[in-house]
Parts: sequence; C-alpha cells; structure tokens
Amino acid sequence: MIPVYVVELIEDVVAKVSTALLAQLQVIDPAITAVHYQHGHPKEIIETLMQKDKSETYQFRKYPLIALFQDFPEAHNLQIGIDNEATLHLVIVNSTRPDYKAGERYVKNFKPILYPIYLEFLKQISLSGKFLNYGIHTLGHTKIDRLYWGREGLYGSEGNVFNDWLDCMEIRDLKLKINLINC
Repeated sequence: MIPVYVVELIEDVVAKVSTALLAQLQVIDPAITAVHYQHGHPKEIIETLMQKDKSETYQFRKYPLIALFQDFPEAHNLQIGIDNEATLHLVIVNSTRPDYKAGERYVKNFKPILYPIYLEFLKQISLSGKFLNYGIHTLGHTKIDRLYWGREGLYGSEGNVFNDWLDCMEIRDLKLKINLINC
C-alpha cells in the first residue's frame, strides 16, 4: 500500500486555488504573487514567516496564505475505496492594518480576498477527485471570521497570533475522506 500524504493533497488544492484566482486577486492588490501554502505546527509556521521577513526576496511573498495546522487525526479502515478520513484545521489569512474597523476589514480584505479564496478552496477540493464528496455544500466544517486575528481573550482578540497584522478565516473540523481510487 502506498501512503497518502494529506499535506501534499492540500498543497495541490492550494496550487489550483492560486492559479484560478491570481489574476482576480492582483486586480485588488498587485503585490499578491500567489495564494501561498504552509503546513506544520503553528509555531513552526510563525517561525517560517519570521524568516521570510528577513529576506528581501520573500518578505512580501507570504500572504494571502492557507496554512494547514498539524497534528491532525486520520481515521483508517472506514470503508472500501477510502484511504482515511482526515479532520483538518486550517486558516486562510491576509495582511491587514491594525486601525481598520470591522466594516473596513470586510470591504478591503474579507469580501475581495478571503472569501473568494475560501470558496475556491472548497471548489477545488470538490473538483480534485482526491476526496470523496458530492460538492462544496457537503464538505462539513466550521468557519470563523477572525477580524484582527489574535489570541482569544475575554473581549475577543488580544495580541497577534502571528507576528503580522492579519485578518483570518479559520476552518475547523474539515472532514475529508481520501478517495483511494484517485490517489
């Protein structure tokens, strides 16, 4: 049996999201070079982004970003034709300004950048053939819009989770059945 690497399947999906949306995103922000992808422990992802800040080449090639947080469970032996069911935790993030109010965040970040990436991400999962589903409306998950993504406190976000000012769409409990036939 050949192992299936969920992190690589998601990387392929993100590459297709980037290809599908890049021209549209560059109309909004010409500095966008791609929809970027990283996976790993959140601390590792933060460290990698900090390293990019030190590089003239990569400091502006970080966002928008889809980050897949590890570790995630993979349930095996569910049914014939299914390699496993992975339950994923991801974020879609884009840089923002700390002085934006909620309305500005939706106008400048969520509506033109984050939502199109989110919807295209679900669409590309559905189209890939690598996952067993019946369309984007059957991909069960919880989505949270995080305006100024920080550590959760009593009154919302307190401080940054990452080192940059970010708006975020957090996707929790995305359950994907890996289609063994197409992997």
